Amino acid sequence: MAEKIMDDSKKVMWWSWSGIAVLAAIVAVVSWFAWEADPESVPRAREYRDYDICLLTGEAGLTEDEAKAAWTALQEVSLEAKVRLSYVAVTGEQTSAQAQKFVATQVQQKCGIIVAIGEQQVSAIGAVKDKYPAVQFIPAGKQVNGKVLADKVRPMIPAK
Repeated sequence: MAEKIMDDSKKVMWWSWSGIAVLAAIVAVVSWFAWEADPESVPRAREYRDYDICLLTGEAGLTEDEAKAAWTALQEVSLEAKVRLSYVAVTGEQTSAQAQKFVATQVQQKCGIIVAIGEQQVSAIGAVKDKYPAVQFIPAGKQVNGKVLADKVRPMIPAK
């Protein structure tokens, strides 16, 4: 009989500790979900306007000094005006005809301003600019001054 009482008290004790553990787990889960993060520490995504500036480069992309200078200047403009910025490097044969295909791609991606770096890219935008009157083209060529380029692009961006 004493053994049965001892077994019953062990069962009660086991159930008590199990209940406490389950309650602790429930409290921990509820606390985790109810805890609000400090709004200052929550990372936020940048919000951009629905406008795109695009850079067209030769096959070396942003590794050329001219393209780097243009990209840096356009990044500054992008942050100021809260517009998106992207670039495309012409791959394959480095001709105006090949570059025109990449210009068409940028137009399809709804680029409002296309900046061309390099001889073939400048030639390509000259050849197609009349086809796309809604797009503004900037032939930056090979001699890129970042400040001058940024000053050219800023007024071309539509007001908010």
